[in-house]
Amino acid sequence: MAARGIGVSACVLLAALLGGCKREPTFDERYASAQKAVAAKAREIDREMAQRSKDAHAAFPDATDTASEEARSGSI
Repeated sequence: MAARGIGVSACVLLAALLGGCKREPTFDERYASAQKAVAAKAREIDREMAQRSKDAHAAFPDATDTASEEARSGSI
């Protein structure tokens, strides 16, 4: 009777261990995950830059982008 209890316990333990196993993600899965993370970070940076530009234009409404004007005219 005790052997049966040990056998059942071993089966339950084995099932629990196997249920906890997870395979490693494939290269494609890791690449897709990294691509999503990079795209999300790029969107965050774009939003931050747009907000900073908006804030700068609000703070200095009469200012022009002289560096861009100089670059276009070739005077740099």
